[in-house]
Amino acid sequence: MKVLSDILDAADLSNVTLLGLLDLSAAFDTVDHGILLQRLQISFGVDSVVLEWLRSFLTDRSQAVAFRGVTSTYTVLRYGVPQGSVLGPLLFLLYTADVASIAQRHDVSVHAYADDTQLYASCPVALGQTSAARLLRCIDDISRWMSSNRLKLNPDKTQFIWLGSSQQLEKAGNVRLTVGGVDVSPHDCVRDLGVTLDTQH
Repeated sequence: MKVLSDILDAADLSNVTLLGLLDLSAAFDTVDHGILLQRLQISFGVDSVVLEWLRSFLTDRSQAVAFRGVTSTYTVLRYGVPQGSVLGPLLFLLYTADVASIAQRHDVSVHAYADDTQLYASCPVALGQTSAARLLRCIDDISRWMSSNRLKLNPDKTQFIWLGSSQQLEKAGNVRLTVGGVDVSPHDCVRDLGVTLDTQH
């Protein structure tokens, strides 16, 4: 899997790599149709028939809640892309394409698969604090961008893990991580796209 191989390639024996796994609240459900359609047109050049087809796909959907044989009134959905559809993940990635640009400005690597986003920075262990601070500034900028685009980053559910050799990881263990004012402790083991990673990969 290319995403994981790129992350693990960065974590060579002479460096440590800090990997951040971002967690979003109800990501697919909060996509703003107006912002998405405007972004498709301006940023990606989608227009005329194709844009109208996508507008038709997104709009005039409604939902109701059924519980114990009682169904609520139907409500028109103004936000969200349909989950379980082929287009849903693609539209979400186009909606959040600016995240990659933000990461690039901070010299941080990024991979995204639908609403699973991984950020990572690799460096010699002596620069661990500097590299971690750069990654955290990047996450702060991404969080602000998400807030202005009706998305919510969960800082308390965002996970971090250091990858590297045991000798290098011992030296990186004292680096403090704070996201959105919340102190976050790196994990010894995380699950990324169905694959379990530990600190020594």
